[in-house]
Amino acid sequence: MRATEHGQCANEVLLIPVDASPSSNETQQLNAGLKTGSSGGSDASTLTFVPVDALVEGSWIDSAELPLPYPAVDLLVFADGAMWLAGPEVTVRSGPLPPGGLVGLRLWPGASLSLGVAADEVPLEGMPFGRVEPGSPRDRLSSALAALDRVSLRDNDFAVQRVVRMLHDEPAARVGDLAAAVGLSERQLRRRFSNAVGLRPKAYGRVVRLHAALRMAGSASWADIAHRCGFYDQPHMIAEFRAATGLAPAALHGRFLQSRAG
Repeated sequence: MRATEHGQCANEVLLIPVDASPSSNETQQLNAGLKTGSSGGSDASTLTFVPVDALVEGSWIDSAELPLPYPAVDLLVFADGAMWLAGPEVTVRSGPLPPGGLVGLRLWPGASLSLGVAADEVPLEGMPFGRVEPGSPRDRLSSALAALDRVSLRDNDFAVQRVVRMLHDEPAARVGDLAAAVGLSERQLRRRFSNAVGLRPKAYGRVVRLHAALRMAGSASWADIAHRCGFYDQPHMIAEFRAATGLAPAALHGRFLQSRAG
């Protein structure tokens, strides 16, 4: 969930592929005419003109795919057209939706740098970031996508992007091993990862691991899931879920199934 000083909180979010939000044809129109190119530069800093989905992982309106925190920066769009950036989560937040509903765009790790803001400078409670025209949730979503369509991809840290992919493959990977794989010291990796993603690598991996475990629910025993996801054991997994969500994974999964059935 996202809470901001704009006045209200959002429920957990349902990700929608960018090319389906608000519709494939509308998104293609938004992307039409963009040129893709590169200005060159160093490994840690490039400028490239790209389609909006290079910045945006997905879009959401009011409800969540999974009742878990999300380790990503979101661009929120309120009913009055105010846009806010909200920082990545390590624990679930809850509260009422603002009047008129809330929509937003989940940015890829590192994408906030293209907006001129380091991810570790984006507070969890949110910060103002421009406006679009008020309207229906779909209209605001379309306007926000159009606004991002004019943004160029820059300051892309490819070492961090590689570590992000590694953490999705192995959420419990040791920071020292990750740093060695990309030719950085642990201190350098923590600093650059925090700047691009908004969390330290270990914190990011812990949230990613919760998502992996809950998605596996029902396909194996909880003890097996704990082992496969890199937890020490099942009690360790339960403790991590309770710290992040207030619930054990079995209870959380039951609530998720119940919400989908409703």
